[in-house]
Amino acid sequence: MKIRIERDQIADAVAWVLRSVGSKATLPVLGGILVEASDGKISFSGTDLEIAGRAEIEGAVEQSGRAVLPGRLLNDILRSLPEGSVTIEADAAQGKITGGAAEFTLRALPHEDFPAFQGLDAAVAGVLDAKQFLQAVGQVVRAASHDEARPILTGVLIEIADGKITLAATDSYRLSVRELPWSGPSEPIRRVVPARALAEAARAADAESEVKLSLGESQAGVEAGGRRLTTRLIEGEFPNWRQLVPEDQPNKLTIDRETFAESVRRVGILAQQGVPVRLELGEGGVKLTAGTQDLGDAVEHVAASYAGQPNLVAFNPTYLSEGIAAIEGAEVVLGVRDGLKPAVMRAPGDESFLYLLMPVRVS
Repeated sequence: MKIRIERDQIADAVAWVLRSVGSKATLPVLGGILVEASDGKISFSGTDLEIAGRAEIEGAVEQSGRAVLPGRLLNDILRSLPEGSVTIEADAAQGKITGGAAEFTLRALPHEDFPAFQGLDAAVAGVLDAKQFLQAVGQVVRAASHDEARPILTGVLIEIADGKITLAATDSYRLSVRELPWSGPSEPIRRVVPARALAEAARAADAESEVKLSLGESQAGVEAGGRRLTTRLIEGEFPNWRQLVPEDQPNKLTIDRETFAESVRRVGILAQQGVPVRLELGEGGVKLTAGTQDLGDAVEHVAASYAGQPNLVAFNPTYLSEGIAAIEGAEVVLGVRDGLKPAVMRAPGDESFLYLLMPVRVS
């Protein structure tokens, strides 16, 4: 195999595929990236057996072929090369990478041991606006759990019904839900996709116009801009998130998003070791406080519009900050019932996204 391509193109493709390669591969070949070239097309593939990524780009193919090269070394080499054309020559034994005056030789891994990529089984497929998909994934995956002891909560529930697709994630302390238009078949479907895989797939959608989403019985796939990510689904019953959303929140704070975010960040400096940020809601806005006898106290008043009865609620500062960051728009509406019931954050007038947050009990 012999190919020639611009450094920026190949470095970007390899870096994206590398995110599908496990950092602690159980087999040496799983630490490699499969490079395939024919008919002016060059593809790079990687997998950790749970997630598989493939990126295809155009380049000069002087000799067709395939080879598996160590993924992290290949990525580091490509990033170190000067701008301009990069040449890769490879066979079953080794690969030679040349760029500018630099030349590297890497020992190749046995390509016959590289896992074969399986097609999606009986998949339901549709097209989404890439910008909306990227935004939705960024809003939702932040609420997914990182606790492998409860694998179902490390995923994002994808529901399709009535021309809409709904993404939902929860770690049992918060819930993030986003609805999008769906152009594919509308028969009801529920699948749980690993949050990590969905986040990596969204990276492929950046700067593209459309994304193709495929949902099979045991796998899901996302394709955009010559890149495809395939992942195994998570088995199990996702919580009924709709039961968690309160029917109404009679007390509502409408506040500038950036100002709110900065205030939570500042006061949160003294919200350490499980200490929450308290919000005293009342006429004229909100008073934020945090602190302990050992550390000290932080207090900040923020002017805002408030409708309802005076209220005291407290939240984990990280979860509160991430919820504010997930809101699109200039303002945030925080709806609460009392200091014990879930609170809901939205953008004013936007019903397509909600961020639910469980309060912290305070004495």
